[in-house]
Amino acid sequence: MRRDRKITALLVALIALCMLVSCSSMANSNSTPTVQVSGSGVVNLEADIVKFSISVEEVDSTTALAQQSANKKMATILSILREFGIEDKDISTTALNFGSSYEWINNNYTKTGESVSQSVYVTMRDIENFPSIADSLGKAISGFSFNNVSFDSSKREEATSLARERAYEDALSKAQQYAKCSSLQVSDPISISEGSSNYGSYKYANTGAMFMVAESAAAPDYSTEVPMGLLSVTVNVEVCFALK
Repeated sequence: MRRDRKITALLVALIALCMLVSCSSMANSNSTPTVQVSGSGVVNLEADIVKFSISVEEVDSTTALAQQSANKKMATILSILREFGIEDKDISTTALNFGSSYEWINNNYTKTGESVSQSVYVTMRDIENFPSIADSLGKAISGFSFNNVSFDSSKREEATSLARERAYEDALSKAQQYAKCSSLQVSDPISISEGSSNYGSYKYANTGAMFMVAESAAAPDYSTEVPMGLLSVTVNVEVCFALK
């Protein structure tokens, strides 16, 4: 019985010691005040790159005939792209499809022929000539799709780095304000976590157009106008600062 009491007393003493050490650790960890703030940095820049896709689709009685028509149109498109200085490395085929074409006629799907389609994705680095290339394509051929126009910048990485700096400065400014209200000063950052970041345009450009100008048609009275807006890079951060 005495032995059991000694063991029980020893266990109680150990538990009390553990609680004392734990409370001491918590007191030490809480001895340094901190403040956690968020910061946001935005950098605006002008677009100097434009990306777009071009598609052709032809339907004929046989796949071979449809393919010849599609190939002819695509050859004309590629020739115009190269005339404007677009290199082959900036032109990539995104789809090449062969199949049958059907239409809904008298409550039934009716086969109308064989279809061939091809799509290419283009990156144009001479953005000033973009309206001109759109006009040239519209004059040269008919019945093709010109879609998914988006603008980009070759300075995106530099803009992102600057946006990070601005986000940190924003967070630091907020921390300093909180510290002043608490009669403290901001010390070293304890943790930095980058949150959401995005890259886009204030005037989002996603243009879809179907050019249906016959080869023999007269030149249009008006040239294509493509407002590009401003691009923006936004970075958000979470920073935990120590206070003293």
